[in-house]
Amino acid sequence: MASVVHALTSSSRRWGMGLLVVALVGCGADVAQRVVAEEPEALASMEQELDGECTSDWVGNSCSVADSAACGTGSASVDTINSPNNCELGGMKCDPRPRLCNRNTKTYWFTATAPLSVYDSLGNVLGNVTTGTKLRINLGTRRTISTVSPNYLAMGFSIPTSNGAVSGWVRPELLDAGYTNIMNWLTQNYRPAPDPGGTYSDWYIIPSNNTPYEGLHVTSDCPAGNMAVHYLGRNGRINLITNLPGKGSPTKAVYPNNTGLNFNRAQVQHSVSMPLYDCSSGSAVKVSRTLDFLYGYVQSGHFGWIAMPNLSTSAP
Repeated sequence: MASVVHALTSSSRRWGMGLLVVALVGCGADVAQRVVAEEPEALASMEQELDGECTSDWVGNSCSVADSAACGTGSASVDTINSPNNCELGGMKCDPRPRLCNRNTKTYWFTATAPLSVYDSLGNVLGNVTTGTKLRINLGTRRTISTVSPNYLAMGFSIPTSNGAVSGWVRPELLDAGYTNIMNWLTQNYRPAPDPGGTYSDWYIIPSNNTPYEGLHVTSDCPAGNMAVHYLGRNGRINLITNLPGKGSPTKAVYPNNTGLNFNRAQVQHSVSMPLYDCSSGSAVKVSRTLDFLYGYVQSGHFGWIAMPNLSTSAP
C-alpha cells in the first residue's frame, strides 16, 4: 500500500489535505448540538498548500499553463486508491490546489464586497458573512441552486461565518474578483469527478459514530490536521469530496446528515479503505481500523466520495 500511495501522491505538485467541514451529531438524546468551529489559519498550515501557491512563484507557476489532472490507473473493481475514479483536480499551475488562485491579488484569498450567505447543496443557509471577510474557493466544482441564484455558485472553504467556520456555496458576484473572473478561472482546465457508469444501489446519509475514529490520522506524517473525523459528521452535516485523501480531498457538496438523503452508490467502484494512524506517541503507528469510502452521488451529475460511517443501506 505504501508504494501505491507514493505513486499516487508523487506528481508535479505536492498535495494538501482538504479538510471536510462536517459536524458531530449526538445520537439518541434530543440535546442542543455544539458547533465545532475550525481555525482558518491553522487549517491553511495543515493543508501544506506550498507548491504552486500563487504568492510564492508567479513566474514559475503560470496561470496560463494547465496543471496535471491524472486519474488512477488501477481497476475500479478492487480496493485501491489507484482508482480511475480518484482523479487529480484540474486547475492551472498558479492554483494552490485544492484552492483557486485570485489572479488579481496573487493570493488564494477572495474578499466579500457585500454581506453574503453560505449555503449547503440543498440551499439551506449555513451561516452569514460580513463585508470584508476573506475566504478561499475550492477547485473542481461549481453548481447552480435555483432557490439561491440562477448563476453558478462557488464552493468556499472554511469560511468564517456567524455560525462558525464552514465550507459551503457562495455567490461569486459578491466577491472582489467578480463573477466572470471567478467562473473563468474555475473552468480553466476544469476536471469534475468522473461518471463511472453502470448501476447504482441505494444508501442513505445518517449521523456517524465518530468515537472509534477520534484521534486517528489519515496520513502517516502526523500533521496537526488530516484527522479521520474531518471526513465524518459534525454540526448536522457531511461533505461529499472530489477525490480521496492524498489528492487534496476538497469538499464538492455539503448535505444535512439527519434527513435520510439518498446516496446513489456506484456499483462498479469497489469501496476504498484508507489506512489510519495513531500519532499520540509522536510518530505514526498504523492501526487495524481503516476509514472506507464509497463513490457515487446524491444529486445527479455531482459525483464524489463519502466515508462509509456516514452511510447506511437502511433508510432511517
